Amino acid sequence: MKIHKNGFEISLMDSSRWRLNNVSDMTKTILWYPTQRIKIEEKEKGECTLINLDTCGPDEIEVSRT
Repeated sequence: MKIHKNGFEISLMDSSRWRLNNVSDMTKTILWYPTQRIKIEEKEKGECTLINLDTCGPDEIEVSRT
């Protein structure tokens, strides 16, 4: 996983790229580490959620493919 400098984009090991839907989620993703496990959950109408399985909670953020 890679969090891009702008903080709004995330690249995963499967080469998929994601953009945060909510700017406020940047406070969560900025603390994510490249080695953490991320699950992609597809919702209705093409909406997706990235779930960080290694954070307490776990952290969930709404995203769109870039």
